[in-house]
Amino acid sequence: MTHCTPAVLHFHPTLPVHLTCDAPHTSSDGGAVLLRLMDERLGLTQKLASCIPDARDPSRVVHSRLEQVRQRVYQMALGYEDCNDAHALRHDPALQVACDVVPQSGSPLSSQPTLCRLENAVDGRSVRKLLGVLEQHYLDSFTSPPEVVVLDIDSTDDPTHGQQQLSFFHGFYDQHMYHPLLVFDGTTGQLVTAILRPGTAHAARGAAGVLRRLIVALKQRFPNVRVVVRGDSGFAMPRLMRMLEELNAQWGDIDYLLGLARNPVLQRQGEAVMAAANEQYAAGRPYVRHFGAFSYAAESWPHQRHVVMKAEVSAKGENPRFVVTSLQGFPPELLYDAYCERGQCENYIKDLKRALLADRLSCSSFWANFLRLLLHAAAYVLMHALRTEAGRQAPALATMQMDTLRLSLLKVAAHVARSARRLWVRLPASFPLAAVFMALAGSLSWAPS
Repeated sequence: MTHCTPAVLHFHPTLPVHLTCDAPHTSSDGGAVLLRLMDERLGLTQKLASCIPDARDPSRVVHSRLEQVRQRVYQMALGYEDCNDAHALRHDPALQVACDVVPQSGSPLSSQPTLCRLENAVDGRSVRKLLGVLEQHYLDSFTSPPEVVVLDIDSTDDPTHGQQQLSFFHGFYDQHMYHPLLVFDGTTGQLVTAILRPGTAHAARGAAGVLRRLIVALKQRFPNVRVVVRGDSGFAMPRLMRMLEELNAQWGDIDYLLGLARNPVLQRQGEAVMAAANEQYAAGRPYVRHFGAFSYAAESWPHQRHVVMKAEVSAKGENPRFVVTSLQGFPPELLYDAYCERGQCENYIKDLKRALLADRLSCSSFWANFLRLLLHAAAYVLMHALRTEAGRQAPALATMQMDTLRLSLLKVAAHVARSARRLWVRLPASFPLAAVFMALAGSLSWAPS
């Protein structure tokens, strides 16, 4: 526990203010109980914990795998991404309640070394099982068969600063890094899967296999669903497009919208579209967007594919953009705008990396860092589900970034008291979102049988 020297502050006009850090049985993270309630609804940490090997002597186990996974995931959701934070938080009464530990019982949660051993207990086989849990959770999240599922695929950089396994220098990003691959539901923002890759991995490395697995699982579960894959030009690879076209021939209703890097051949084929845009700009319009479409085949492609072009002209000059797609019979502008909606994926990544700090992968073992990424992904799933549920109580919460949601809803003082028959978690009467908090607790609560 932190021991602070009392301070006397003199800003108040009538009385001195005595500041101490000795309030007993209190927490600054009362929202941990909401995370636990949402976790109970989803069953997420229980499924994840069952995939982590446990070679410990059962007679000497103090902290179960389930308790450890809950502690780590809830800490991440609450903004404590570092294992070192457990040194103080293991005594936090609200976090203890959320992890099924009775406060004031003399039994703290796991320490940093204990959580470090948890992270290093996994190997490739257990990581694959954990991935399966995450992806299966996404499939199970549909309450009815969807008509359309949009899979937004993207990569992101994760800078490294130590001796992490498979951390390499990436020339484009100009840094040593990991290069995770992420797939989100483009409609809801749900995280579908997260793959940790070496730092030198190309943006599309492994993407074909990941998408095949996800699409086949979706089509087996929902045979009539239309699946649309969106990605930037880093994913417009011949193998990936060929795989999607083969799946479409087998299952039907599988399409893609992929950015296409400009090249001289594309620009020559789009000269008429660009000329029309320049003509409108010359007529006095300050900004012009003109759309067109044509067939195009790169040397590495086995056949021609449908390409949509946006010709943009402004005071800054010409800005041609291209998208290759399997969707035909739609206006070029509609297809291009549908592709541009993938930009929302950057906000999902921002929630994962900035709000939940998923780029804190500082273990030396690659598999331990893979586990960390998946635990951060689990924290994202919990926060996304909590935001969705909170939005039903207060619509303004539905569009909050996760760090804002955490600050508004989860970062609340709580006094935890224990009696012979129950635990009390008391929140401040002045809590601005008290009504929303209590409504959420009521909607998520469950009565034991």
